[in-house]
Amino acid sequence: MKESGDSRRELVAHITRLRADLSETLARMDEIRQQVIPRIKADYATKIGVWNVRRVKAELAARRAKRRYAMARARVNRGESVEPEAITKALDAEFADWRRMMDEKMRTLNALLRWRSGRQRMTAGKAGELNRLFRRLARRFHPDLFPGDEQRAQYYEMACNALANGDLEMLRALDVATADWTDDVDYGRLTADELAGEIELLEDRLSSCRGDLNRMVSTEPYTLRAKLDDPEWVSGVVGGLRARVEAFEREKTHYDEAYDRLIKEDR
Repeated sequence: MKESGDSRRELVAHITRLRADLSETLARMDEIRQQVIPRIKADYATKIGVWNVRRVKAELAARRAKRRYAMARARVNRGESVEPEAITKALDAEFADWRRMMDEKMRTLNALLRWRSGRQRMTAGKAGELNRLFRRLARRFHPDLFPGDEQRAQYYEMACNALANGDLEMLRALDVATADWTDDVDYGRLTADELAGEIELLEDRLSSCRGDLNRMVSTEPYTLRAKLDDPEWVSGVVGGLRARVEAFEREKTHYDEAYDRLIKEDR
């Protein structure tokens, strides 16, 4: 079948537009993964996570105090003397899983707080340049746009790391080092049918990526972003956690005092 030059140009132009749209969508997804979500998680840790960890600590302490009293009371009821060291050892074994969970929560919280403390806020101008450069490099390197090109994939990984670290100088360096690289693919040897097939593949990929992006921005942690910017929402959540902490602390005090009275009676 004879192919007209205009038809080929239209197909190639369509491919170019699809690749640009795909590049923008992929870059936005990586910006959310590398920049937005880490900031949301760190913000959540600072405003709410610290209270959630405190709540878990208070609950663990209350449960342990209650169990300690129950174990001591059981020994007294059997006519046995209370042995604090034996009870403590038994409690350590019984609450080992809780302790491991608590330690893991603390490690996660501390990592987020360290990440936040090490971040320096960029000016609006530099933040804009960072994102513009990353999107330009995404068009130049993204593996979905250049499948099988290992060198571009390596450069894209460098760009993602620079984005995650807010390293504007690295993105500038990557841009300069690869300024002569083309962002497009040579479709000159493809037939009209092959170009149409490429369009179909790109449309499917773009539709899939847009679906992934929509899901990303409509679920947590992304949806926490607006909530964390709402002082009333944050205050309400923190207030609920604070109330639970205080309740657990009262419960712990109650059982600690009951245990102390039991020890005195046993002497």
